[in-house]
Formats: sequence, structure tokens, C-alpha cells
Amino acid sequence: MITLKKIIPAGLLCAGLIMITTQSYAECQVSTSGNSSIGKVPSITMTESGIQSSEFNAGLNCQSFFTFLTTSYIKYRIVEMPKNYINSVTGEQLTARYFDTGNNSISEGSEKDLGGFSLIDIFSGPGGSLQFKAKVDPGQSVSPGTYKAEKSFKLTWWYSVPDAGVGPLSTKFESPGFSRGPFGLGPDSWRGSWGSGRDASFDLSLEVLPDCRIATNDVNFGTAAFATAFEPVQTSMGIRCSVKTPYKVGLNNGLYPQSGNQRAMKTSSGNNFLRYEIYKNTTSERWGSNGSEQWLSTNATTNAGVYDAKTQQGYTFTTKILENNPDNLPAGVYSDTITVQVEF
Repeated sequence: MITLKKIIPAGLLCAGLIMITTQSYAECQVSTSGNSSIGKVPSITMTESGIQSSEFNAGLNCQSFFTFLTTSYIKYRIVEMPKNYINSVTGEQLTARYFDTGNNSISEGSEKDLGGFSLIDIFSGPGGSLQFKAKVDPGQSVSPGTYKAEKSFKLTWWYSVPDAGVGPLSTKFESPGFSRGPFGLGPDSWRGSWGSGRDASFDLSLEVLPDCRIATNDVNFGTAAFATAFEPVQTSMGIRCSVKTPYKVGLNNGLYPQSGNQRAMKTSSGNNFLRYEIYKNTTSERWGSNGSEQWLSTNATTNAGVYDAKTQQGYTFTTKILENNPDNLPAGVYSDTITVQVEF
């Protein structure tokens, strides 16, 4: 019993010393240069909804806060801010707006004191980064590709962030020239100073992805006494894709292909199959998923080759029950599901 009582306090003391040592590695850093992405977004989604809130590293990172009864001071000034994002290949442009961690709108020359915010809330990004937000308003239709900011995002950070400790005795990470004054009352107090701060600069980019919208109709052959009595059904589907983006449309072989790629409908109960086929327009040209069976958007039935992300290309097709079905197929409901495949 005597030995056990001596071992436990020693172990606790050792653990406490390890924790204090770990805390001492916290730090704040400012990115003097770098690249940040404000996101990846499908083009039609961007046109219809825009980008409502995409976070990116604002250039200031702080990690590990083990303090009590301490105050933090953080302020920024926007020196230079890009508005336009340019596709170097096509010359197209997008415009963006920005907001800080408190959802305050940002503009060149604006200055904001963030000292009143919780450190846990502010430095919540990857690696303890402080995050700004970018917003792209809807209604901007551009082709897929990488869009780079026309100029760097530049700002100055001033900060005094406690690292570890209690009250005035806590250690702090501070930007150059920062002073809380002789009584620790803050940079705006007597003999306090924000100093010169640290400059951050980074380049922003946005990736626009290919995108499509597909509108389809179910095909219903109705009711007939014999397979040969069903009439062909003609209908259409509509597809619209990204700006300046030709594409191919394929149809798979359904859920129950027979003898390789022969489409067939199956009864809801049992293993009875009704063979059918899908043809482009009113021709006998099969609409499939590979090679010449795919349908090029440049040959669409309507609005062929129109790629503005708003205009829909129409594809008229004919679905036909084949004549080589068995004569003794049992009565029942036959169905199949076809998948539309769009390739860029």
C-alpha cells in the first residue's frame, strides 16, 4: 500500500508536465504568399444558384489556446482584393464578393477589429486557419475550366493572441510592433500600439465543372392482347449542358438485356421477357451506349449545337416492341429501366 501511494502522485505529476510542454508549441503564422481555392462547382448549379458561401484561408493561422482570463486582439485591413476570375483559355469572366468570419462584407480599404470573437470560432479552418468566405451570384453562365483571380488578395493582419497561461502572465503571439500598453489595457490604450502588422498575399482560383440537366418521359405502350399488337411509341427527352460544351448521349441496355445487348422488359413476377428496342428519331438506327450508337449533341433533333446552359437540346426517339417475341408470352405488367449516359 505504501509503494502504490507513492507511484500514483508521481505519475500524475509526470502527465501534467507533459501537457504543459505540449501547450508551448502553439503559434500564429501569416501566409506571405500562396494559393487558395474558393471551390469547385458544376456550371449549371452555379448559373442557377451561384456559390452561396465558400470558405478559404484568409492568411492567418493560430493553433492551441490554453489560457484563462485573457483577451485577444485581431484586426485586418484589405489592401487589394480581386473581383473578377478569368478563364485563360476562353477569356470568360466570373465575379465574386467576399465576407469575413463575422459575415461582414469586405471591400478594398475596409478595416475590421475581430477581437470580440471567440478564438475557437475564428480559427476553425484546416490547420487553425481563419476563414473568409466567397460568394458568386447566380446568373453567370460560363464554360467549364479553371478561373483565376485577376490579381492577388492582399491584406494586413494585426494580432495579439494568448498562447498559454492565466491573465497578464499568459504568453502571447503578436504581430510586429504590437503593444498592449504598460497596464495591458490594449493597443488603443495609453502607450499601446497595433504596430505595423504582417502582410498576407495569396492567389485565388475557382474550378467550374461540366454539368447537365436531363428531362425524360416514361414510355407506356398501353394494353394489348398480343406482343405483335403493340404500336411503336414516339417521345423525346431534353438535355442542356454547360456553356461551350458538346457532348454525347448514350442509353444503356436496361436491367434485363438478352443475348448480349438486346433490351427486354420483365414481368413483375416470374422470368418472362418482352423484347423491345429504342431508335433515334423515326429511323431504324439503334440508340445505345457505345461508338456510333451514341447520339452527338451536334445532331440533336432540336437546338443542335446550342450550348448556353439555358437552351435544351431535344432528342426524339421511337420505342418499339420487336416482332420476334414468343407468341405464348403470359399476361402481366412488363417493365424496364433505362439509364441515360452523358459524356463530355
